[in-house]
Amino acid sequence: MGSGKSSVGKKLGHLLKLPVLEMDELVCQKTKTKNMHEVFAKGGEWLLRQTEVAIAQEYALAENCVISTGGGVVLNKMILGDLKKRYGKVIFLRATFQTIAERLADDASRPLFKNRIEAQSLYQFRQPLYFKDADQVVEVDKKSVEHIAQEIAENRLTAYSHSIPIPLQELDLDKAKAPAIQ
Repeated sequence: MGSGKSSVGKKLGHLLKLPVLEMDELVCQKTKTKNMHEVFAKGGEWLLRQTEVAIAQEYALAENCVISTGGGVVLNKMILGDLKKRYGKVIFLRATFQTIAERLADDASRPLFKNRIEAQSLYQFRQPLYFKDADQVVEVDKKSVEHIAQEIAENRLTAYSHSIPIPLQELDLDKAKAPAIQ
C-alpha cells in the first residue's frame, strides 16, 4: 500500500516490453466494481482476498508479464505460491511508513489507510512477511519510479540469468517471466 507497486510495475513492463497485469484492476473487473471502496462496500476485505486468490490461480502460469499485486497478497501463502510457480519472482518494494504516509496523505481511495494508527500496525505486521517471501528487496525511499524499475530490471539480468535470460535492450520473450511486485 503506497510503495509504488502500480507505477513501478507499469514502468518495469515498459522497460522489459512486457504486458502489466494490475491485480487491483483485475479485482474490480471480477467484482464488477469501479474501485477498492466499492469492493469493500460490496464484500469487505473478505471479497478482496477471495478475488485475489482466484486471480492468482488464473494467472499462476502466465508468462511474459509483470503482475502488480495488492499489498495484502503476502497474507495468503496460496497466492504467493501460485505467483511463484515455475519462474515467478516476487519483488518487495520497501518503503518506510513515513514515506507511505506522505504519499497517501491526500489519497482517500485507500480503505485500509483511513486510520493512520491501524495502518501503521498493519505495516509493522506485514513487513516481516514481505521480507520472508521476497526474492528481491528494493528500497524505494527517495528514488524515482524510473530508477526503481531500472534497478529491478538490471537485477533480473544478473540474479536470475541462470534460469531466465532477459537481455535488457532486446528481449527474448519466449522463456522470460517477469516478477510479481508486492
